[in-house]
Amino acid sequence: MKKSILSTLVLGALGGVSIFPSAAFAVETEFEFHGYFRAGFFASAEDDFKSIESAGRKEMLGRLGIEPDNDGGLDFLTKLIFDDEKQLNIHVGLSEFDADDVIGYIEFEGVTPSGSMWAGKRKIYEDNYIFMTDYFYTDLEGIGAGISDYEIGDGFLSFAYLSSDRPDDYEDLVDASFSNPSTGLQSAWAQNGIVSDVQLNTLRSNLNNTMHTFSLGYQIGRYEVIANYKYMPDNWDANGKEWADTGFDVTGIYHMPHFFGLEGNAFSYVIAQAGKGLGSGNLLGSTITNYSGYRPGSLTQGVRDADLPWQGPVNNSGSGDFAFESLYGNSDYLLTHREEDATSARLLLWGGYVNSQGIGFFPSIQGQYNNEDMGGATTYTYWYSAMMRNTFPVSDNFFVQTDIGWYKTSWDGATDYQSKYTVAPTFIMSDGESSAEIRFMLSYLPRSWTTQDYLRDENGAVLRGNDGRFLRENATDDFIVGIQADVYW
Repeated sequence: MKKSILSTLVLGALGGVSIFPSAAFAVETEFEFHGYFRAGFFASAEDDFKSIESAGRKEMLGRLGIEPDNDGGLDFLTKLIFDDEKQLNIHVGLSEFDADDVIGYIEFEGVTPSGSMWAGKRKIYEDNYIFMTDYFYTDLEGIGAGISDYEIGDGFLSFAYLSSDRPDDYEDLVDASFSNPSTGLQSAWAQNGIVSDVQLNTLRSNLNNTMHTFSLGYQIGRYEVIANYKYMPDNWDANGKEWADTGFDVTGIYHMPHFFGLEGNAFSYVIAQAGKGLGSGNLLGSTITNYSGYRPGSLTQGVRDADLPWQGPVNNSGSGDFAFESLYGNSDYLLTHREEDATSARLLLWGGYVNSQGIGFFPSIQGQYNNEDMGGATTYTYWYSAMMRNTFPVSDNFFVQTDIGWYKTSWDGATDYQSKYTVAPTFIMSDGESSAEIRFMLSYLPRSWTTQDYLRDENGAVLRGNDGRFLRENATDDFIVGIQADVYW
């Protein structure tokens, strides 16, 4: 790659005759390599030990024993330390080991009076995370720039601009849906007056516009506040409806050095969040990311089946059974479908306590209420859940984990429940900064979603009820078995 002509000229102007830093600016170089991955397989006893699907449930029930979404990431960091107290940090990483998800940004320390200046593609506020449920209550990622930890008064200010949009495979899904008459889009276009090629091209071009997010955060002691303003021009759906083009959300965090008053080897957090428009639903505390598409938020979003008639016609190609084969149930597509006046509020309480015998207790309680503001179609949705991870040490390299969880969801009064009980003998090696675990897991799921197949006629077609929804078998109990490797360094 050719050296930037502009950067060469700037360095030459700043350095006098030489275009390179002089000996007074000698550099010390440090290199760091960090990463994480998990890989596992989970099978349903009631489904002849076929793999399970669990999108959006582990964040409510607890991840242990029901986490089939393998994941990983790498982070390479090069530090160039100058002798005038300036430092250049170069971050390059792979998210989910996919070259299309490269995280890369540069960070200048010592250029501003305090804190650091950065630009590139990155995630911010990554520590806002509940490890027992794999839940990021802020999920802010994109290409942009900002300043982190600028000292003001007794606290630290951070501000950033991030641009985000949907992934490349979403574009492929849009192309397939537009070219397939069985999606029913053609009739929707005619009904909405979209009849010319120009109108259709305009519609197609507005299905993946950039969301612009301006983020401002301030931390003082154990308190932190993060506010985000979002703008997304021409936020259309495939039928031609225009959704909210602005929104905002606010997150407040209080970190305690005890377990809600219980002193000892403990910690706890209280997190309160609220948002409107593009700051509500699954976008509460988030930009456009794959993760924010399917995490718990609004029940009108996420990975959806075709048993909700308001979402539109199903895709009759392929199996013809599921809307997520087309746009109508795709989490990336539904992510920005928020009304301008839709509002959401979320509360999370979690923490941990380890007693003198080394037994650990790590509970989490969380819930979200959404005023959908969708007229007669949907007025409100909500969910709440509670879970607890326990750890029982046996020897230096072996301990037993248990996980219990329960949730309730409601869509305009139509409710659903689920519970989970997991035991996981675990082998571990750790030095405190890096850790690797091998887990063998057994989970019991009363009235489990893993047993609810669709009812079909003699020709294999899925049956519908009088309200147009697909009919399912009654849920039965299930056992899930799994093995998993989990490591970070």
